[in-house]
Amino acid sequence: MARLALFDLDGTITSRDTMFAFVRHACGPVRLGLGLVWLSPLLVAHKLGLVPAQLAKEQLLRHFFGGHTRERLEALGRSFVAQIDASTRPEARTRLDWHREQGHDIVVVSASLDLWLAAWAAHHGLRLLCTGAAFDGDTFTGALSTPNCTGPCKEERIREALDLGAYEFVYGYGDSAGDAEMLALADEVWFRPFR
Repeated sequence: MARLALFDLDGTITSRDTMFAFVRHACGPVRLGLGLVWLSPLLVAHKLGLVPAQLAKEQLLRHFFGGHTRERLEALGRSFVAQIDASTRPEARTRLDWHREQGHDIVVVSASLDLWLAAWAAHHGLRLLCTGAAFDGDTFTGALSTPNCTGPCKEERIREALDLGAYEFVYGYGDSAGDAEMLALADEVWFRPFR
């Protein structure tokens, strides 16, 4: 029977959060800084638990990318692949390579968006389950097309996409409380393994 490896991305495979790195890549450091000042009441309220993560994420994405075309955002995602690679932890890269060599199925499960992860996952031949971006035609609305893929949602997305009964063994890699439900599906858990 097959084996499965489930990987969180931000903080597990990478050494930094890819959302803010993508905004900086797409908009530059000055626009990022000004935007974060503008959004600071919302971000502080989120940190205090007063605003849900999905709402905070949508407001941030709408501020920086609302109204952008699908073509522009996909081009930005492709040009961002090298930055994700540059922030990939060497030990994570080694472990991904090991799973490939063993013939295991590898799935990256992330709360980050397909806007900047789809091109990276395709470039590396990785299956991706992540938060989706909502478009009206070819225009990004700033909203999410799926629930924010963290916590219980990670488990739901995995169960919807995969037949876990087809695997004799599951490896799980994560670094935060948002990975707990995903890691509970694993036979072998690696928590903050590459630091």
